[in-house]
Amino acid sequence: MRKIATTIALLLGVALGACTHRAPSTGFTAGNVISRADIERVRAKTALDAVQRVRPDALTKRGTKSIMLDAQSYPVVFLNTQYYGKIDELRNMSADDIEEIRIFGNADAVTKFGAQYGGGVIQLISRTGS
Repeated sequence: MRKIATTIALLLGVALGACTHRAPSTGFTAGNVISRADIERVRAKTALDAVQRVRPDALTKRGTKSIMLDAQSYPVVFLNTQYYGKIDELRNMSADDIEEIRIFGNADAVTKFGAQYGGGVIQLISRTGS
C-alpha cells in the first residue's frame, strides 16, 4: 500500500510540474549580462579581460549547426547594434568604454541577429549608447 501511495504522489508531482506556466524567456538571465559593476569588480582593462574573468565559457567554440549555412562556430562581437568583428576584437575595446556586455547563446543569437550567427554573439553596449 505504501508503495502505491508513493507512486501516486510521484506521478501527481510530475503532472503538476508539467502544468506550471512559465513566463516567456527574454533571452537574458543574470548570467548572460556582464554589468558595469562586474567590469569594475574584476578590474578589467579590455572587453576581453571582462569576458575572460566573468564568463570565460562565452569564448568557447560551438559546433557548426548547419551544413547549408556558412555559420560562425565562435561567437562574434557586436558593438551596440552593429557587427564589430570576430572575437579577437574584444582586445581592442577598452573596458572603460563599456556599460554592459550581453552574451547570446546559439539560439538567441540566431533569433536576434540572424542565422549566420549560430556560434553566438557577444554584444558590447557602449557607455554612450547608440
